[in-house]
Amino acid sequence: MIASLIASLALAAAVAVPTAHAAAAKTKAKTSEPAKPAGQAVEYAELESRVGQTLVIETTFKTTRTGKLVKYTQPSLTLDIGTEEKPMELTVPKETIKTIMVIAPAATNDAGTSGAKKN
Repeated sequence: MIASLIASLALAAAVAVPTAHAAAAKTKAKTSEPAKPAGQAVEYAELESRVGQTLVIETTFKTTRTGKLVKYTQPSLTLDIGTEEKPMELTVPKETIKTIMVIAPAATNDAGTSGAKKN
């Protein structure tokens, strides 16, 4: 009788541990999503006047791209997504774009200065 009680408790513990672990993993997955950058949602046609600004676009392929708008045409847009060391441009067809957000430039405390270091 005691052996069957111990077996029942062991079985209950074996079932509870994986369930608790799965629930914890699910909760962690929900909270570890990257924060979306704050910006202003715009329509595709508004991009003509926004060349040079930083955009975040979500595509129908479930990808998100961030970069400076280099070129706007009716069928596609081109983003500069590279760095100074490795410049790279990405052309995205209009029909593959789901959402577009314009990211406001970060405000700086030293507006109007050249950014040069003083010795």
